[in-house]
Amino acid sequence: MKIINFNKNFYNQLQTKIEKRNSLSSKSIEKDVKKIIYDVKKNGDKSLIKYAAKFDKIKINKKNLILNTSKIKPKSKINPRIFKSFKKAIKNISSFHKKQLPKNIVFNNDGSILKSVWKPIDSVGLYVPGGKAFYPSSLIMNAIPAIIAGVKRIVCITPPTKSINPYFVKLIKQLGIKETYFVGGAQAISALTYGTETIKPVSKIFGPGNAYVAEAKKQLFGKVGIDLLAGPSEIIVVANEGNNPDWVASDLIAQSEHDENAQSILITDNKDFANKVLNSIKKLKKNLSKNKIIEKSLNNNGIIALVNNIELASEIINFVAPEHLHIHISNNKKLLSNIKNAGGIFLGEYSVEAFGDYIVGTNHVLPTSGAAKFSSGLGVLDFMKRSSIVEMNKKSFNTLSEDTQKMSELEGLDGHKLSVKIRQKK
Repeated sequence: MKIINFNKNFYNQLQTKIEKRNSLSSKSIEKDVKKIIYDVKKNGDKSLIKYAAKFDKIKINKKNLILNTSKIKPKSKINPRIFKSFKKAIKNISSFHKKQLPKNIVFNNDGSILKSVWKPIDSVGLYVPGGKAFYPSSLIMNAIPAIIAGVKRIVCITPPTKSINPYFVKLIKQLGIKETYFVGGAQAISALTYGTETIKPVSKIFGPGNAYVAEAKKQLFGKVGIDLLAGPSEIIVVANEGNNPDWVASDLIAQSEHDENAQSILITDNKDFANKVLNSIKKLKKNLSKNKIIEKSLNNNGIIALVNNIELASEIINFVAPEHLHIHISNNKKLLSNIKNAGGIFLGEYSVEAFGDYIVGTNHVLPTSGAAKFSSGLGVLDFMKRSSIVEMNKKSFNTLSEDTQKMSELEGLDGHKLSVKIRQKK
């Protein structure tokens, strides 16, 4: 991890380090995805079958594009104790997200009845990565707010495989999702957008994926809604000599094992403590299965911001706008009051970020790459839309007529003026 001292050149160094790892989609991926999108739009199921053979090395036909989870018997079995943990997670996530349901508004403004009405999106597609990158937790984090919002049609789509994950099958049944397809990559995003003979299009697409999935979502946004453009995972940890260096090290390690491009940043006001954390990282990562990924991530992207005053942490946090923020220091409420930009915030030494990833109840789909400056983590509102309703009587019409005509005349919109004036004539 690179140590950066807080001086006049600090933010330039920090920005350089951040930009280095936030690499955008390559031109070749952009070009390939454009071809795939067009092919699926034109050829439908035929192209999905072709790409399954080309990219996933799986032969499928129109019939088994549809994944019938009620008939599938996975080769491996689930561990009932582990699934019990997922059921607990579903309960906690559901309880918290139910509190997010919005209320409709009715406002009487001098005879004009104004309403703000929330309704669920008609249909959504949930992309669930397969193979080594399959995370059951991501399925429940996307599905639960959709269910609570009242979305009528929830479609699950996952790459074809010879050995389907048993937890995927069990969770699909547990969540009550009735429409699932065996399609992956950019071709899945295109199928959900335009539809094929087998797959009907959806209104909005959610869920993580590889660079091709992300690029397809980027290119198709506008024709279909998308959740967010997710980048590599990231965390800022704020700690000082009063904290446990092993615990701090474990939090930095946990984030770095996601990906070689993941970024872990420690903000501290004590160099000796920083060195203790570095020693703890060396000790703790040795026996971890992803130690090579952890090492590359921390070596390439890891940062220790050494400040003179720990209260400067809020300034750095607001600049970076991290996906995750874990504040270890005891006076965390004071620091928290100055933080404006962060996706998920974890207060205190025992508020481990992993709880947010899995079971505590909040959503682990969070804005990355500085997007926390203008967006929020996934929630029930992402699966809903708001309409405004205006109902006026003759009195409220007369009250606003002259003002509306003057304003429309100023903007040169004679038709607008006419639509009001014509109603004033008897």
